[in-house]
Amino acid sequence: MNNRTVLEILPQSVTDFFNEWQLRIFVLLSLSSQIALLLLGNRRKYKAEKWLRSILWLGYSPEDLIVAVFVGILSDCQGNGKDPTQQLQAFWMPFLLLHLGGPDTITAYSTEDNELWSRQIPERLLLFGWAAPKIFKKSWKGKLLNILAGLMFVAGLSKSGEKTWFLKSGSRGHLRKPLPPVVRPPDDPDSHVSRPSTSSSSTTLPDSTCQCPGHIYTAIVLEPEGNRPSFLDILFECDRPNRPNYAAFTRGYDFNGAPGCPCSCPPESGECEIVNMPSPESEKSEEVIIPSPPSRNKTIPDADLLEKADQFFPKFKRLFADVALYWTDLEQSKSFFQNISSAEAFQVVEIELGFMYDVFYTKPVAVYDEFSFLRFINLLVSISALLSFWIIDKHEFQYVDLIITWLLLVEAILQEIYCIILMCSSERTENWLNKQEKTGMTRIYQAISSCRVPFLFPDKKRWSDSMGQCSLLSKSLENLHIVVWNFCCISPLLEMLSEVWNFCISLMSEMLSEIWNFFCICLEFEDCSKNSIDVPKILKILIFEQLQKKSRTASDIKKAKEFSAHKGEWALKKKKCFSELGWSIGEEFDENILLWHVATELCYYADLNRNSSISVENSNCKASKLVSDYMLHLLVNCPNMLPNGMGRFQETCNEATKIFRSGNIKDKIQACEKFLQVDTKKRQPKDKEEKNCMSVLFNACLLAQSLQLLEKEMEWNREKKWEMMSDVWIEMLSYAASQCPSNQHAEALGRGGELLTHVWLLMAHFGLTKYSQAPPTCNRVSML
Repeated sequence: MNNRTVLEILPQSVTDFFNEWQLRIFVLLSLSSQIALLLLGNRRKYKAEKWLRSILWLGYSPEDLIVAVFVGILSDCQGNGKDPTQQLQAFWMPFLLLHLGGPDTITAYSTEDNELWSRQIPERLLLFGWAAPKIFKKSWKGKLLNILAGLMFVAGLSKSGEKTWFLKSGSRGHLRKPLPPVVRPPDDPDSHVSRPSTSSSSTTLPDSTCQCPGHIYTAIVLEPEGNRPSFLDILFECDRPNRPNYAAFTRGYDFNGAPGCPCSCPPESGECEIVNMPSPESEKSEEVIIPSPPSRNKTIPDADLLEKADQFFPKFKRLFADVALYWTDLEQSKSFFQNISSAEAFQVVEIELGFMYDVFYTKPVAVYDEFSFLRFINLLVSISALLSFWIIDKHEFQYVDLIITWLLLVEAILQEIYCIILMCSSERTENWLNKQEKTGMTRIYQAISSCRVPFLFPDKKRWSDSMGQCSLLSKSLENLHIVVWNFCCISPLLEMLSEVWNFCISLMSEMLSEIWNFFCICLEFEDCSKNSIDVPKILKILIFEQLQKKSRTASDIKKAKEFSAHKGEWALKKKKCFSELGWSIGEEFDENILLWHVATELCYYADLNRNSSISVENSNCKASKLVSDYMLHLLVNCPNMLPNGMGRFQETCNEATKIFRSGNIKDKIQACEKFLQVDTKKRQPKDKEEKNCMSVLFNACLLAQSLQLLEKEMEWNREKKWEMMSDVWIEMLSYAASQCPSNQHAEALGRGGELLTHVWLLMAHFGLTKYSQAPPTCNRVSML
């Protein structure tokens, strides 16, 4: 009995069914996972539902295992290879190898998959090396079915190698590499730059300076102005590994302008005009409007912003690898973002983050890319295989195997057509068409875009455009209801059963959460997408205005970095109330969030009780409440995106629940009245245990009372108070965005996106980032 296998223990009918259907089951599993990944893979870009990520994980993770097991079973079952069923099942092997490449809609489930791209190379080589002799040995026999298997094997090999390449492209090591130089042919009109003129206000540069339209040139003064003419060296930052010969380059050119001369090269003209602009070290900077080039293709929506986003993306995507930005790129970005509206600014950021999502999680293929040819080649191979299979003699094959084979062939063709439609209607292709003046290509684009059926194809949304919400008072009241239900159990037996039931539920919840977290799914019983709302336009306007004001105030990069490290001090000092409320901005950021969150809720419901229209009419009040609940949502549900953990939240929530139970409080209005009546002057810690308590509820009540006193002592109206509070919350949001690790921003893109990530990239465009290089000085310029 001990030597018997599992199959020997099972009945003979079950064993026969398993032996007959095991290969078919693996093929159908692989086929189902491909269809799920194809239809749902790109939807998590704008959907935050966790059930969607669970389905994608179940379809993405076991694909390698399915193919390896299938190849192993097929090798054991081949025998002499004369059985028609075994011959047809061997024809399935190249299709499973083709499935390893996956659809264009998903290449990585998480960013860790990109970092492990090198591990796939030996695995793929072993797997394809194991399968190649079996396929090509049969193809030499001359049977049409074997020849088709060889062609599909080559297609699968190219598709699998393509996936490995895109995984490498999304890794941090690849993003850290310097940008390659842009080389243009001599007859390209965009590469032509005229010789310099003698005008002092407008100067042109030689042919050998810039070959890329739109790059910035900087004139740096190496000698102070005096009796002798100043010597200027043209230092251009084109992200190129080879520096120019400065001595030979500057010979014969004399510039007498102010230090710092950005040069913009419009694509329409070949001349490069230098516009005087103060250097980054100057205290005040004038606005330099760099208008976007006019759209050539009127059929592309938001073509101008799409072109600008495509221009910024190659430089700013390196933020996700913690690479510092060149100060010239920051100056160009600041000049553009300081002179556009908030809607346009957030739209450019959305486009860039959409590009970044494609780099991390999909195959970002455009029609002008070399990988686009593989789509059409694989499509032709799949169509040829289907037509050839149509004409061969199939009477000796089983009906079930024929159905599976037809499904594999049709799925391969439809997948390539699906990916071609996505490729031709992508924003990268739209940007390429915008630069072309070909009406024929535009008509083809419109025809292909019209094939995007809403049910089968993902929407053209760039992110979920939502923000999670979490309220400490609501959580405390929910816990209160559970406690009240337990105390209503009069019978001791019922009370004991209630405790056992609650303990089992909590234990099961914790165990399942640990299992899901181990497999990188991070499932929770409470779906956070249910507690989220759309980001209102007024909030985006307030965020944009504060960042724009800080960017214009920052005189240099050092000052900009200081602004990005503020947690609310700037807002309090601006309203001249830092002496009264500065104590609430401490070192522990999670404590600051809880303090201001509870105080905001107390002030919000207190004002709402006095005037029911205050939360609707006052935009600052509404923005403060939304950002307050959003920051607590990040603290509770996404703690890895914030500097500190969530220990104080649970302590504060438990203390609030005890106070609600003792005071018979049932709603938020009563809770606010209770907390605002706390005597904060005479209250002192009673014992050592209370001194070590991590709850911030008492200090939050003190902060709320101090905020309410601003209306009496400083004669503020309610609007001014909420304006100050919204400034503090937006500054906290900006601080959290700047301190969040870049890999967490990248992970957030795969969960529908976070407002925090959009604020982070918008801050970088305004120059408010810690990843920035200081402008070069005369001591740092090399003449070699």
